[in-house]
Amino acid sequence: MIKKLKVALLGAGDWGKNYIRVLKKLDVLTALADSDESIRNKYKKKYPEIEVTGDYKALLRRSDIYAVVVATPASTHYEIVKNAIKAGKDVLVEKPIALTVDEALELVELAKIYKRIILVGHLLLYKPAVKKMIECICDRVIGDVYFIEMRRLKLGKIRSQENVLWSFAPHDVAVLLSLVNSPVVNVTATGQSAIQSQIEDNVHIKLDFESKVKAHIHISWLWPKDERKTFIVGTNGMLVYDEHKDKLEIYLKGASKDLTIWDKGIEKLCFEKIDALENEVLHFLECVKSRSTPIADGRAGVEVVKVLVEAEKCIDENEESEIFFIHETAYIDESVSIGRGSKIWHYSHIMAGAKIGQSCKIGQNVFIAPGVKIGSNVKIQNNVSVYEGVTLEKDVFCGPSMVFTNTKIPRSAFPRNTSSEYEKTLVKEGTTIGANATIICGVVIGKYAFIAAGTTITKDVPDHAVIYGNPSKVMGWICRCGKTIVKESGVVLRCNKCHTEITTGNIK
Repeated sequence: MIKKLKVALLGAGDWGKNYIRVLKKLDVLTALADSDESIRNKYKKKYPEIEVTGDYKALLRRSDIYAVVVATPASTHYEIVKNAIKAGKDVLVEKPIALTVDEALELVELAKIYKRIILVGHLLLYKPAVKKMIECICDRVIGDVYFIEMRRLKLGKIRSQENVLWSFAPHDVAVLLSLVNSPVVNVTATGQSAIQSQIEDNVHIKLDFESKVKAHIHISWLWPKDERKTFIVGTNGMLVYDEHKDKLEIYLKGASKDLTIWDKGIEKLCFEKIDALENEVLHFLECVKSRSTPIADGRAGVEVVKVLVEAEKCIDENEESEIFFIHETAYIDESVSIGRGSKIWHYSHIMAGAKIGQSCKIGQNVFIAPGVKIGSNVKIQNNVSVYEGVTLEKDVFCGPSMVFTNTKIPRSAFPRNTSSEYEKTLVKEGTTIGANATIICGVVIGKYAFIAAGTTITKDVPDHAVIYGNPSKVMGWICRCGKTIVKESGVVLRCNKCHTEITTGNIK
């Protein structure tokens, strides 16, 4: 029955190639999609019997494909999984399920509505040694657990688009939550960006659980030795798991209440030796067949993302307390949050409650109103006013003298000057707004959009859209790297410069 199931792989890069090996072995791989032409050409030659395409949505439209495996970059998981579920497909998605809690919860709710299965690729949960370790804790083999130490350390591969928290920590957080099986009541974290600004290479996470268990996770891709180990200390002994050696041992030693040390030796635990990835895929196929809930289902994925988001928040808050620059002529009200590395120049005024992220550049004579939220690496040029109700996500560029509004019918005689009367405006990450452009309030400007100089925006703007003209229109599409792709609209477009695949969205 499983062999008759047809599965498509979305993303055949560094990790996707491992799924190809397993899916071919299980004889379920029917098609694959990847935005990289060289990868597509490679697999067209190697597997002429399967469909290979650059348009993953074409595979979602195939009625004979019942399930998909998503092995694309983490930043694309939310959109691709959402589209797959709406297309009626069960989904195995690589970790993490999404990059925000809201997006992760939305995917879980969507799967419930469409009666689809989500399995998140927390691979360690499918390793026999980890399963054995979890069983030992459940069976109280080492008594009550005091604390857990986890280490995932090595030199490289250093990423430029995500930090070590999002790259390494999902593995250990997923295992930790299964081991303790108790609500997390507190998360703290510190990190250091040694090689690249704003991208942490070395992170420490501390977790407190309702059960009183405490845990510490140390992750780094800037470390002299490759170490992947878990230490669990309990009242009746200690468990040590060496992931590299695939070895699990009980250290029958500890300290008594009278402060004496006892040691009864080491016991090596035996477990089955199987391919964890194959075990994960088999479990997914069985869940698809039986309509049962996976071990690492969508809700488990949400809990992991919650921890990661809280850890990242702590790191950001700690870094915000470090140095930034404020020109002596600028005026900063109390209760303003300014991120590390940000610079605020001549005669600018930042009002109470505003939040400015890391590495922002605030030019001359800029006004930022109360409650405004500005993400990291935002550049606001001279003579711009960012009024209450406006949110700028990371990497937004605001050209000189461009204008935001926050009420559509301003009247001097009938003032509308309270927060409840202001309309919300959201400018999503990576967007560029040209000089003297006007953004009428109440709109959402999509990710990586480009608003030309002098343009007036009166309605929502799709992701990656190039907007200009009077009246303003979608005149083309642009990649996150700044390369214009094509003028005509398509469902999925590919940048020839950085090979990124973009979905253009609907034009209204």
